Amino acid sequence: MKHNYLKMGGLTALILIMFIVTLDSTITNIALPAITSDFSSTLTDSNWVSTVYMLTLSVFMIPGAKFADQFGRKKLTTLGLLTFGIGSLMSGLAASLKLLVVARIIQGLGGAIISPVTVALAVSLFGNRQKAQGSIGIIGAAAALAAASGPAIGGLLIHYWSWRLIFFINVPLVLLALFLLNSCFKESYDLSVSKKIDYFGITLLSFGLFLITFVLLKASDYGWSSMKILLMIVGASLSLAIFLLIEPKQEAPLLDFSLFKNKSFVASLLIYMACGFTIICSSVVFNFFLEDILNYSTLKSGYIIMFSSLMVMVVVPIGNKFGQQNGYHWPIVLGTISMTTSLLLLANINYHSTLFDMIFAMVILGMGFGLAGLSQISAVLHIPAQKVNLASGIINAGRQLGSCLGIALLVGLLNGNLKTATQTIRHDAIISVNQAQLSKVVKQSALAKIKSEIYYSGQLKHHNFNMASLKSVASKPQNFPCPKKGTSEYKLFISGKQFSKIEKKLAKKSTDLKTAANLMQLSKKQQQISEKIMLESQAKELNQVAHQIKDDKNEQLVKAFKKTFYVGMLILIFSIPAAFYTDVKVKSKIGPKI
Repeated sequence: MKHNYLKMGGLTALILIMFIVTLDSTITNIALPAITSDFSSTLTDSNWVSTVYMLTLSVFMIPGAKFADQFGRKKLTTLGLLTFGIGSLMSGLAASLKLLVVARIIQGLGGAIISPVTVALAVSLFGNRQKAQGSIGIIGAAAALAAASGPAIGGLLIHYWSWRLIFFINVPLVLLALFLLNSCFKESYDLSVSKKIDYFGITLLSFGLFLITFVLLKASDYGWSSMKILLMIVGASLSLAIFLLIEPKQEAPLLDFSLFKNKSFVASLLIYMACGFTIICSSVVFNFFLEDILNYSTLKSGYIIMFSSLMVMVVVPIGNKFGQQNGYHWPIVLGTISMTTSLLLLANINYHSTLFDMIFAMVILGMGFGLAGLSQISAVLHIPAQKVNLASGIINAGRQLGSCLGIALLVGLLNGNLKTATQTIRHDAIISVNQAQLSKVVKQSALAKIKSEIYYSGQLKHHNFNMASLKSVASKPQNFPCPKKGTSEYKLFISGKQFSKIEKKLAKKSTDLKTAANLMQLSKKQQQISEKIMLESQAKELNQVAHQIKDDKNEQLVKAFKKTFYVGMLILIFSIPAAFYTDVKVKSKIGPKI
């Protein structure tokens, strides 16, 4: 009985560890506007809060897994949890953006140490890999749920409390995980590896991963052709090339390259990278569409995206059960196809889409993400048990790199598409105003307003061009134009002018002063009627121009997102064949299984 309690407590600790580390990869994206506002910074500067965390995770995850194998998984996990907890507390208390960024680096370092160790700890907890498969599936489900639910949880916390709570909430969870870890686990090592530290290999790999991750995350800001980015690409290529050339010859190498001879491991790594790529589509790109295009609140956006999280909770236990009995490649294939399908659904969402359309797309995405995320299990299924920790570090780093690739490609592409769309909207708006039957002064005011309000600077906060503010200029009699020819207003206006001329002529010819005065009064009233016709005609023209600009804006902005989702879908299509090889038994040269 006590043994069962220890297993349940240990599994709870591992679930908590994977949940909080993965959650903090996506939860901050939705908090960036609030953080930007609190610190009176720019969104570009605030974006480092998300960037440095992913950067640190990607760089230190593989060395962290290696150190855990060498010096004790329980010991390193304790150190990692303490580091993550301190980083979380510092993030919540940060008094400036710079301090927050530093705290996120500390948090990322702790996360890099603890996240790859969970699979190996699960194996040690349950005795062997076969008994641990169910628990590894639950841990994977926790990671998938955290990745998918980041926007929803973040939206809820920010709406009712503050962005600081998204960091403070980690502290009690870390303390609970520390207590359970030290109560339920015994120390474990990889006895087949040397205690010697490969400093040269760590330096080369970390430097190369840092540069390539930085390029993926920030190239769209600096420009792919900028000297800084080009030098980083060269540096990353050289560093990783030297690592690959020299590392296999080392006495105690950082990586066991024979892992990459295992088809199942390599295929699973590719699919897990695709999972990291896909989550950017919902947590960043689609969330951007909801908040900045549809002008939904943070809470409402999180509510819609939350349905992907709910679906993850449903499908992972089913997929894991099926995988244990029939092989994991079939649920992973279905998951990869579902992720691809979800991007097709997202590409067809527009201003007129119903709430059901958006929720349905999130349900399909969540189903795909949950099932494809089982690749975390298939990656370690056919390799020696003592290599599970290192393999877990590699695939978790792969998922982070997949997310970085998603940010580099999709967010960079989206920014380019939105910039082009905004230029088109502005160009078409100018043509619409110039062709409209408006007075010269009103046209000048409208054109000035277009130039000052329709632009793209990385945010879509200036795309709601409103003609209503021109009413005061358009209502002055000296700014009334002649109504457009062929309209009913034009016919009334011409008839009124003719009547006014006749009345003035009759008034001049009339010898009766009273009759002449009445005729002049009628002419004056007719002139007032004509002015009212011109006013209404101009108001109608302004309204038509506003609708035309709005319709064009909606069409162009939706096109920008459609193109982005189609590119993401195309990339996922190419990943589908790899899914068929994610649970293939092969003769491994790594060594005998334990």
